[in-house]
Amino acid sequence: MRELRHDNLIFFSEDPENTHIGRLVAKQMLALDYRYADVARRGGFNDGNNVIMIVSGRRRDPYFSSIVKLSKALEIPLDEFTEGK
Repeated sequence: MRELRHDNLIFFSEDPENTHIGRLVAKQMLALDYRYADVARRGGFNDGNNVIMIVSGRRRDPYFSSIVKLSKALEIPLDEFTEGK
């Protein structure tokens, strides 16, 4: 199961069709070896489903509050969430 999650994160981190935020979060999750549940817990999400939706690009324009939670959970400065930086 861990291998499947890891492979999905690699795909999402490199997929040019994915959102900038999805790629950014997937890369940082890989770097920190975090699972979706880890990010949810550290960021204050109710569960990992919101994180999955953002990382996969299915939630194309997440709420600002979700971005703040991801920033906190993954220690990513907020300005890195803006595309074209």
